[in-house]
Amino acid sequence: MSGTFEALYYPERLHLVNPAGDIGLVTLWSPLRSAKKRLAAISPELLDPDHSRVAVISNLYGDGMYAMLCNLLFNPQVRHLIAIGQDLGLPTCSELEAFLEHGLEDTVMLGTPVKRIQGTGRVFPAIPEFDERRLRSRLSFSYLGKLSSESLPSELIRQLHELPSDPGDFMPERLRVDLVAAGSDSRLRRPSELTAHQVVRRRPLDCWEELVVRAVRFGRPVTLGNGPRLELLNVKAVITDPVRDSRQALEKYGFQLETLLDYETNIMRPELPEETSYTYGNRLREHFRRDSKPLDTLQATIDTLRANPETRHAYISLWDNSLDLPGEQTSDDSGSPCLTTLFFRKVGDVLSLTATYRAHNLLTAWLRNVYGLMAIQRHVAEGCELEIGSITVVSHSLGIDPRSPHFQLACSLSESWKRDDDKDQQTGRYSLREDPSGYFVVGVDEQERRIVAEHRFRGVLIKRYSGERADRLANEISGDMAVSLVSHSLWLGRELARNEAILHGVPRLA
Repeated sequence: MSGTFEALYYPERLHLVNPAGDIGLVTLWSPLRSAKKRLAAISPELLDPDHSRVAVISNLYGDGMYAMLCNLLFNPQVRHLIAIGQDLGLPTCSELEAFLEHGLEDTVMLGTPVKRIQGTGRVFPAIPEFDERRLRSRLSFSYLGKLSSESLPSELIRQLHELPSDPGDFMPERLRVDLVAAGSDSRLRRPSELTAHQVVRRRPLDCWEELVVRAVRFGRPVTLGNGPRLELLNVKAVITDPVRDSRQALEKYGFQLETLLDYETNIMRPELPEETSYTYGNRLREHFRRDSKPLDTLQATIDTLRANPETRHAYISLWDNSLDLPGEQTSDDSGSPCLTTLFFRKVGDVLSLTATYRAHNLLTAWLRNVYGLMAIQRHVAEGCELEIGSITVVSHSLGIDPRSPHFQLACSLSESWKRDDDKDQQTGRYSLREDPSGYFVVGVDEQERRIVAEHRFRGVLIKRYSGERADRLANEISGDMAVSLVSHSLWLGRELARNEAILHGVPRLA
């Protein structure tokens, strides 16, 4: 073995063991501390820099697969990947296997050329320097199961002894693949109130699209403990018709409907998988206790709403202060839920849901989380015999990682966003976006010689505005908060000005 491991990307997520080692251990969704504890119990030599073949240990939280492969191109002495730990039903291992067996194929997303692992929804940037052939010819991969697997000790030791070592007569040069770094985006950041962005759209994917555009255009560059972000604070997204998006619409952005449906199923499971500090299903259905018994908070919410449909106590907190607040025994990376609260409220004959998230990865987690919320809402609504209402998602910290392989797609979406109208995801056709505050009918009353603007909602007259000057009518309408969409406001301003010009051009009646 030769060469010394040097991380190009996400060094804060890596635990170096033997920098000259030729094996990388991937712990998937199991925390590093749990994996290291298990490895030490199997054999102390596994973590001994002087004896271990293991170069580095890392999990694959978030969207780190592409960065991991770039790190391996820069460290060609690492020839083998071994995955251990909890996969949470996600296709990470099958995607790595598909990459090594089938490679990448060219495709286009949002007009941007990208690479996709054949047979999967995993996409990578189309960067010429990324040498997939080298990786596929030199790298092996195997998954040995959960940390608690009875076969893990013997199988891991066997592989560490039997996996072929590099003969040392040929070692490729380090290959550097540059990702998009924080601050390299030359687009002008647009000013806004960072804590006041709100999106109201019909379907989950519609909301996600606008959120991405807003984060790219208005997000402030920050550097967190785990790297750079474009961040918006306290973002509110209202999904007025929370039903599943079409397979075709999802695949346009690299989302797979089956993966989202699996997430809907998993979020309802109360069991806490081994080696996992929390799951939303466990926090909701088994973690907390009442009368020394596990408390199913969703069932308790159903009971509360059935007893009093107008209650404002249908509120669930998933945050456990004793475990989740960092302290002497814990740290920021110890694993704590991003979903923190759920609030159910009967609105008319439907059940609405408001969810708050402490932190949100917009490109990879937001849409998946919304599908989980839809499953939770359906469960509670069925228990209360109510129809489904809107879902509101409040993200205290909503971020985009500019190192993500999806970042260029986000930029392409922002650049292609030219109008505020509603778009049919199936056909791509636009239709007029209706203002939830109503609409205006604007004209000139020739007898009174005044501009008239009638504010209507579903055909019913709300208020009649009348005057000789467009600017005074605009001020009055604005004071009444009668318009909620920017596009509607711009249209109304033009109509008032146009009818003022018509008024001045109409001869006075005798």
